[in-house]
Amino acid sequence: MMRPTSCMAAVLAAAIVAGCQKGPQVKEPLLIAGNASMARYLEPVIKEFLAKHPNVSVVCEPGGSTAAVIAVKRGAIDVAAMSRNLTAEEDDPYLRDFQACRDGIAVQVNKANPVSDLTLKQLEDIFDGTVVSWKEVGGADAPIHVLARPKDSRISRSFNEMVLGGDEATKTATFVEKVEQLTAIIKKDPLAIGYVTLKRVTPELKTLTIGGVEMNRLTILSGRYPLSRTFYLGLYVKAPKVAEDFVEFVQSQEGQEILAKDGLLPVR
Repeated sequence: MMRPTSCMAAVLAAAIVAGCQKGPQVKEPLLIAGNASMARYLEPVIKEFLAKHPNVSVVCEPGGSTAAVIAVKRGAIDVAAMSRNLTAEEDDPYLRDFQACRDGIAVQVNKANPVSDLTLKQLEDIFDGTVVSWKEVGGADAPIHVLARPKDSRISRSFNEMVLGGDEATKTATFVEKVEQLTAIIKKDPLAIGYVTLKRVTPELKTLTIGGVEMNRLTILSGRYPLSRTFYLGLYVKAPKVAEDFVEFVQSQEGQEILAKDGLLPVR
């Protein structure tokens, strides 16, 4: 991930290039930056938005929620993509935040596994390699087979941010490209553990509760389920009309349906 300062510098450079274009090919720039997972989830939304607004050019860069809030207040970007609520220090009567979607991740194991619940700390310890035996978390005296997704995948970014503080899974984990492969492995291996989006949860496997909270639509939308969060889009003062249009599109039925295809929960 780019450092916040480098990220915003790249966005500004793109804006300067766009502003220096001449002739009929000039397009109105829309600069978006923020949380890395949110930036990735917005890609198909941006693609459809551009199809409807061919006179617009979009630059969307990852750089973190904090850096994005600072940048949108300074006018360096048009839209801040955030994966959390504003802090008291960030709150500003001129800063408007709009819910875009909810993100939730299920942790699944083989149905033969006696473990039914993990705390968030136990989950972190398993995926960072601190805990290597099921016995340490109330299961059998057997090794834990950790399954993770490629580090550049959307769900991996979300899981790593929510569970591992942005770090990657232990090097001893088996990295699985497709969710169908991950499900098939866990179905055969009683010692395996992996994660999927709500949309990909299968009754063929056991879905663990986290901290005693079951994962479902209601617990995700309410925020009670620990592996869930709300993504926001932030605008400052009187934002450019193109920025207002983009936020409106994200919150529209069409925009929400695009996000839902990636396993996110609509908020409209």
